[in-house]
Amino acid sequence: MADVVIVAYLYTFLLISAGYGLTGLDNFEDDGLTNIQTQADNLLLDDTVDKKMVHHPRYKCHQCESPECDDSTEQICGSALYCFKSTVRASDGELRYSRGCSTRRDHYQFTCHTNQHSQGPRKRHAGQLNITCCQGDMCNNGSFPELSPADTAIEPLTANAWKLWVSVLASVVIVSVIAIMAILVLRRTHRLRVLQAAQKLGKDFNYFSNNTYNMPVTSAFYEGMEGSTNAVRAVAAGDSTLREYLETSMSSGSGSGLPLMVQRTLAKQVTLIERIGKGRYGEVWRGSWYADSVAVKIFFSRDEASWRRETEIYSTVLLRHDNILAYVGSDMTSRNSCTQLWLITHFHPLGSLYEHLSRTTLTRHQMMVICLSIVNGLLHLHTDIHGTQGKPAIAHRDIKSKNILVKVNGECCIADLGLAVTRHHVSAGLMHNPRQGTKRYMSPEMLDQTMNLQSFDCYRKCDIYAFGLVLWEVMRRVCPAAEHRPPFYELVGHDPSFEDMRKIVCVEGARPEPPVDSHPTMIGVAAIMRECWHQNASVRLPALRIKKTLLKYAANDNAIHLDDDNEVSV
Repeated sequence: MADVVIVAYLYTFLLISAGYGLTGLDNFEDDGLTNIQTQADNLLLDDTVDKKMVHHPRYKCHQCESPECDDSTEQICGSALYCFKSTVRASDGELRYSRGCSTRRDHYQFTCHTNQHSQGPRKRHAGQLNITCCQGDMCNNGSFPELSPADTAIEPLTANAWKLWVSVLASVVIVSVIAIMAILVLRRTHRLRVLQAAQKLGKDFNYFSNNTYNMPVTSAFYEGMEGSTNAVRAVAAGDSTLREYLETSMSSGSGSGLPLMVQRTLAKQVTLIERIGKGRYGEVWRGSWYADSVAVKIFFSRDEASWRRETEIYSTVLLRHDNILAYVGSDMTSRNSCTQLWLITHFHPLGSLYEHLSRTTLTRHQMMVICLSIVNGLLHLHTDIHGTQGKPAIAHRDIKSKNILVKVNGECCIADLGLAVTRHHVSAGLMHNPRQGTKRYMSPEMLDQTMNLQSFDCYRKCDIYAFGLVLWEVMRRVCPAAEHRPPFYELVGHDPSFEDMRKIVCVEGARPEPPVDSHPTMIGVAAIMRECWHQNASVRLPALRIKKTLLKYAANDNAIHLDDDNEVSV
């Protein structure tokens, strides 16, 4: 055991010596030999002086110390073997002079040989000294010896200092390399463990070698992998988790769908806090999901078809957009022995655009932010995105201020896709009742039933008509603002019938009166509004043209601020 300890100590000493470059031994070789040679020369000189001093008489010398030497009040010492005079610069830079004598031979070594005037570099903060010795009566008179300039008295870095810096840098590099290697080894070990687990479950060995490896892999994922017949299917929220259910399940309409959990049973993770609204299909609650506020739309069990349709639309690939209400997930649960169908989305505390316009007025900048954000969301819905996993064009069919939510940054997002349809729904004849939506915002061709129900573009034209009415509501609240009112408020009641709206819109051709404002931006937006609600659907502007025209008006208005991407900055 002792041998092991000794070997360990020797190994540690060798490592330390190698790290510091054995600077101590280098100094010993250079400085030690020089000191020994100097001491030998001094001893020989002492012998010579001693021999000389034996045969020479004693001398008289001047003797004084600073500051007496400056005043020429000197004294005389006798019986001296030699005389000396010195100049000393202290560490604070002050010069001090002295004259004196020595009566003992052993003082010669410590006086005349202690001269730092020409010994080269010295230690930082040390004093500077120059002594001259002589033999003869009063030989130490005259001027005092000179010193080198004070700024050259500081010792420069030694020749071996670079070894210290190299050692420090090498240590940092070595530690960094070791840390990187450790991280790589740990990542590789973790990856191998995941691959082994996937192999045991019968999954493809190369499944995790692509970008999907960066996704979190949990036990819930393994339980839902193919090959596990009795496993619970659970994947990340936001994906098309309900696609197979929506395509293959058959339900009686009573709410009793297939007995499977959807979206990791979100209903058990969400806590309902307060009810914030009630509509024709159910209630809307504010809930808490992992400390985040979410909006929970609870459908009645008889409206399972609406829940399924909206869930299917929200599950569409590439639907996510800043100006479309963000979807979290859907779930079926049971409360008080009743089946509830939940659709969970992001929560926006400012509420709908209808509520926002009822309680506040707008500037032209705020108006443009609202209008552009709505048309951005509508443009994304109406646009086909082609590709391997593209997005089909979607018609909303229920555009109104109550179905548009206001975000905290002043922008808006389109919500309530319960009536939305795609080109597939229209071509497949799945529109059982095409005359759906809010009657006040229905287009003339929808009210008089002259619309081509087999043309998907006709449904997009209906959205543009409703968007024109929303523009009218927003423009009324721009300063100087008028009181907020729904479209046709002076012609029909709170809940008009189809016949009332058909008579007003189709027969009489009535439209809301645009606000009276002479500003060019307001005049231009009013012109867009008229083209949106034109009686002839083919004349109405597409969403992309509306966006470009609004951007042109915004760029020419100093009250509206555009960012670098020619979008209205919030």
